[in-house]
Amino acid sequence: MKKFFLLLFVGVLAFSSCENVEDNSTVIQAEVDSVFFKSFDAIGTRLEDGSITMQGVTDNEILTLHISDFQLGSYTLGGVSPNYATFEDSNGNIYTTNPNGEGIINLTDRCISCGWLSGDFRFSAILNGLDTTYVTKGVFFDVSFGTGDDDDTPNAGSFSAQIDGTPFTPISVSAVDSGNSLLISGAETIKSIIIRVPIDVEVGNYSLPQAGFQASLAEGAVSQNATIGNISVVTHNVAARTISGSFSFVTSQNTVSEGQFNVTY
Repeated sequence: MKKFFLLLFVGVLAFSSCENVEDNSTVIQAEVDSVFFKSFDAIGTRLEDGSITMQGVTDNEILTLHISDFQLGSYTLGGVSPNYATFEDSNGNIYTTNPNGEGIINLTDRCISCGWLSGDFRFSAILNGLDTTYVTKGVFFDVSFGTGDDDDTPNAGSFSAQIDGTPFTPISVSAVDSGNSLLISGAETIKSIIIRVPIDVEVGNYSLPQAGFQASLAEGAVSQNATIGNISVVTHNVAARTISGSFSFVTSQNTVSEGQFNVTY
């Protein structure tokens, strides 16, 4: 019953105007196969082509929503649509709406001058044609995507890598404390890299795969986890909330090398 009232409360807030949201918190939440999902934080990125990517993260799950524009309205998922949603579960399995799933993202409210979006969503997503997950009663509220100014682009620090020998130079860099983990990500127009380490990680080298550590590469609705690799933590100042390091990993289709990050979370 408490979950129902929380969803109802946030759903009402999502339709509020700019002037009424300053005291509310950013959130992405839903029911995933009837289990309540609520993000510790939500990361919004406005890409160079005008599309928006929003990610809700918990300690061991990531829910991603991508829409081709930030105009109010409905965005259909599935097939060859430029809009998509994915869900990564606690075991690293990645379910995606495109091409064989379906769903909808409704953008119901926005504030361009202050740079946030609100709305609701539902979708079914497929794991390699083997399994389906159902996401219902989804709400995103007050997710910041920036105002479009260069100085307003989300940037937690520096992040770079090579993907199959081609430079990866993200236009936005994020670092989020999700409770027990720290998620560090960089996003280009359609590609993104996410690095996950324990929140109390110490300086050292950590091989992949390993409990508490993860690396993934996403291109559009397709996301791949590292099958082998390494994350090296060079510095970590817990008090100042800064961390730097390097990484490299291999997925089923790509090689990521020369990765470096230096961020504040």
